[in-house]
Amino acid sequence: MIDPKEIDKIENGGGREAGRFRAFLETHVEKHLELDGKDVPYLACGSGPRTLLTFAGGWGGVDLSYDLVLGFEERNRVAVVDVSAFGNPDDMARAIDLVCEHEEIIRPILFGQSFSGIPAQAYFRRRSDRAGGLILVNTLAPKPERAKPWALTLMKILPLGLFKPLVRKKLTRLSATGRKIPDDVRERRIFAMALLGRMIDTYWTRGKLNNILKLAYRFNEDGAPSAEALSRRAGRVLIVTSDDEPYFPDAKLMMAMYRGAEMAKLPSGFGHTAPQIFRDEFHGLIRTFMDAPGK
Repeated sequence: MIDPKEIDKIENGGGREAGRFRAFLETHVEKHLELDGKDVPYLACGSGPRTLLTFAGGWGGVDLSYDLVLGFEERNRVAVVDVSAFGNPDDMARAIDLVCEHEEIIRPILFGQSFSGIPAQAYFRRRSDRAGGLILVNTLAPKPERAKPWALTLMKILPLGLFKPLVRKKLTRLSATGRKIPDDVRERRIFAMALLGRMIDTYWTRGKLNNILKLAYRFNEDGAPSAEALSRRAGRVLIVTSDDEPYFPDAKLMMAMYRGAEMAKLPSGFGHTAPQIFRDEFHGLIRTFMDAPGK
């Protein structure tokens, strides 16, 4: 996790949202377990009858999920597992199992937004009998045609100094919106992008990126899970999207993939950023889903 003393180095580090993030860092402690000699950082906090389990390791560490944690820990347990040490999804699943066993987490509701939707779905595919539900937000469906071996090779030789600016450019495009948004929301968005930039600069290593790309490769290579792969004990599935979300076509694929899945739409015109801009509505959708009787 970022040292609270480092927050001033983040753009807009003196704003209200930076203060909220600082308070989070001062009251939440990153924990660690070990599997096969690999470090598994995670966060476990909150209290309540249900656990919301999400995943870090794509864009940043466990503290990148601070807004989700703060939004749900008062009434629920929340866990964030950093899976960046694992390029094999079966090993990743074992690491998540280890955290759940250590923290006595039973049938968590899995949450995957944007890139974290990949480990969320990969774990659900392998452990659907242990999941109380699955929430997927603005994320990708598995497609074998996306499994490009050359991408893994390129990552091994491309200097990080070239790769990082490319990712920043893509994230800037995903986060762009021409719509007017309230000042408090704008401040949150500015800080969120600055924090993400800081993560890219300080958290990313070639090893972590190689592992995440391997997970994504295997996720796509596996393709859509069969009905047999998903246990009858698997919980409900909620897919959150909007009509102009870049991955909206994937949301429609996931609706067909996960039988009985529900779809909830956020307002159009804000693309990939809609969950952050309409945070209260977004969190309300998640709470309603979590509080509904399960199977």
